[in-house]
This record gives sequence, C-alpha cells and structure tokens, in this order.
Amino acid sequence: MLIKKGADLPLLLIFAGVIGGMLGFGLIGLFIGPVALAVTYTLFEAWIDDDLTSAPAERQVN
Repeated sequence: MLIKKGADLPLLLIFAGVIGGMLGFGLIGLFIGPVALAVTYTLFEAWIDDDLTSAPAERQVN
C-alpha cells in the first residue's frame, strides 16, 4: 500500500513484484522486485503509447 501511494501502478503489479522479489532475492527483493517491474511497466507503456501516436507515414520503409 505504501508503494501504491508513491507510484501510479496497478496494485496487482506491485504485489507481484513484492512476492517475486522476495522469492528471488530475499529481503532486499522486497524493494528490488517492485522497482524492476515498475520500470519495465513504465517503459512498456511508453513504447505502446509512442507506437500508437506515431503517424502511419513515419512507419513506411523505403
């Protein structure tokens, strides 16, 4: 819940990051897991948004 207040991410994603981080890295994974998923989610969201807003003429291959 504390992580959710600081970031605009789905709660399920944060929860998965906490559990996965704990399983993979132990106690430090409690912090590493959500950060890694938040960065990945934000980059993926920006990539999808950029791809949808680019004009079709820019996508043509010469």
